[in-house]
Amino acid sequence: MRRMGQDAHVLARLHRLGIFTAITVFVVILGIALGTGAAGAAPRIVVLGAAAPATPSCPATCQAVGKTTGFQTAITGSANPFVVPFRGSIVAWSIKTGAPSTKPNPNNDNQSDLEFFNKTFGGSPKARIVVLKPIRKQIKVGKPIYKLKKQSPVEELSDLLGQTITFTLDVPLRVKPGQIVALSVPTWAPAFAINQSANTKWQASRKKGKCTNTTDILAATPHEGLGSLRSYGCVYKTARLLYSATVVKDPTEPSPPKKKR
Repeated sequence: MRRMGQDAHVLARLHRLGIFTAITVFVVILGIALGTGAAGAAPRIVVLGAAAPATPSCPATCQAVGKTTGFQTAITGSANPFVVPFRGSIVAWSIKTGAPSTKPNPNNDNQSDLEFFNKTFGGSPKARIVVLKPIRKQIKVGKPIYKLKKQSPVEELSDLLGQTITFTLDVPLRVKPGQIVALSVPTWAPAFAINQSANTKWQASRKKGKCTNTTDILAATPHEGLGSLRSYGCVYKTARLLYSATVVKDPTEPSPPKKKR
């Protein structure tokens, strides 16, 4: 299966939440602010994964992320774009998808790209976000272990391909500083950009040494089960997961002290 060779990291890339998306989630954010009773104090808002826009690989050179959980560790040298900076709540998340072709492809036994991915990964495209806690003692000794703390509902993407979509959360996900927001894909999602700069990297919930072989990829599963631990042993370069998450800071969270001049 050509799409899952060395170049097809089964892959991803990140997307910036644009102005119209920000307007979409504003009502949710405003509701949270008004519900706190903190008069005159607007909440601090950050969009994790905000970066220069990137184009999904589909339909031109169509690749997809399949059966894994992953997060971006760097975008063009900017490190840790999905690390939560403060205590707060994720109120919305976005995903940017490509549109796989529906025409027969001779490289896929005359299946269309859409049919190929549905058949290969056992279903239609779906995704969710999850919150991970790094197990720092393990990471320090070279074991990239993360604990699953929170997860959003799984979203069906079949009717949303070729678009940037924002999902507001009925129940915001509570987060703490140092936690990581990842994209989790139970089947597949064409939310992936390729041929990015060499200092663009992402990390996946696969065992070390099980990163590129087609059999290993198809045998893998996303990180599921609250409280469970998983090794994120595969690092991919020059590719980007196309998702972002909007986090609202708790009104009671103190701001960092001002530096003395």
